[in-house]
Amino acid sequence: MSLINWIFDIYQHGRIDRAEKESQAVRQELAQMRASASAGTAGAPHGDRVAGELALSIKTLQRMMVQKGLCTAEEFKTLLDEVDVEDGQRDGRAPI
Repeated sequence: MSLINWIFDIYQHGRIDRAEKESQAVRQELAQMRASASAGTAGAPHGDRVAGELALSIKTLQRMMVQKGLCTAEEFKTLLDEVDVEDGQRDGRAPI
């Protein structure tokens, strides 16, 4: 085995070790989320954070579309209402 192959093998093994550690960390986080969901908390703090980030992103996109003249606020609201009823319910939500 040449020196270059040996160095490459060490490098690859290092990457594999890091990937295994990251994988284990993700599995632990998933197990914790499942445990909290079965305990009734359903990962509320994490879910609230994600929902807040999504809401901020959508508000930003809507405002940018209106400011750039791609649509009016009324056109956005009209289309939002149309999309809302596509699942058969006018509830202000979309199925996940």
